Amino acid sequence: MAQNSFWSDASRGGAIVGLTGVVFSLLGMAVPSIGFIANLANFVVTIYLLFYFTRRRSMLYAAEEGFTYSQSLGFIVAMAIFAGIIAGAYQIVASNFLFPEMFEESLTTSIETLKQTGLYTNDMMDQMSGMMRSYIFSPIPTLLSNIVGNVLLFGFYGLFISIGTKREPDIFDTTIEEDEE
Repeated sequence: MAQNSFWSDASRGGAIVGLTGVVFSLLGMAVPSIGFIANLANFVVTIYLLFYFTRRRSMLYAAEEGFTYSQSLGFIVAMAIFAGIIAGAYQIVASNFLFPEMFEESLTTSIETLKQTGLYTNDMMDQMSGMMRSYIFSPIPTLLSNIVGNVLLFGFYGLFISIGTKREPDIFDTTIEEDEE
């Protein structure tokens, strides 16, 4: 039973974690003065939800089976894939439709800062500008970078969360199941 629902549970948990991240990101972009608080709240809620869904998943395994550290970490990484898809879809919509001015301003500031360093020629700056623009406003790089970013970030969180969600098999379980005929 537990193995059959792995991807279903991971997609459900990842979607919820991703949607909460989107809500906090929208809040931070809509009201920039509370951006720090929104990011901090997003961090705390994300950690809590990852722990909650992974702990719930660990309870599906019998006491004699346990739920290993690697199973816990794997489940968190699987949730990260789905959360990355949600976050990437949001960033595509936000950068192209909801807040294009904010993303354009951020891009312009980054390019101007790089120009001021004097380390790059004009040709190099033109190339970097085009690459940065395509990275921020094109759907495929945005989606892929969000998925990879979430896998790395949630994987890091999972290194610590899995310590609290793993369950060692019960080695002293002496119940003997009898076959009924």
